[in-house]
Amino acid sequence: MLGGLGGLIAIAVAIWFYRTAVDINDPKSPFVWAFNGAAAYYVVVLLWWFLVLKPVSANFHHTNQSLILAAHVGGYVLALALVWFIRNRWIASMKKSS
Repeated sequence: MLGGLGGLIAIAVAIWFYRTAVDINDPKSPFVWAFNGAAAYYVVVLLWWFLVLKPVSANFHHTNQSLILAAHVGGYVLALALVWFIRNRWIASMKKSS
């Protein structure tokens, strides 16, 4: 159900990182920024899936669908928070080096 949403979020993150690289005139390729942003997002989502979502869904498969939905959304929110943090750290490091 939410798998398509995760892919759309990953595309939005890649575009967001690409635009950031263009806006700050990074001499590196903006595609590197886009790839790294999407990769960071997917790493967090996959770790969340293996470490949290699978055990939760195994325990609450038929009894608590709202908890499973919250666990899905929680992974996306955590991944977005992490890529926001990474983006801000990269921007700060670019400003320090220039």
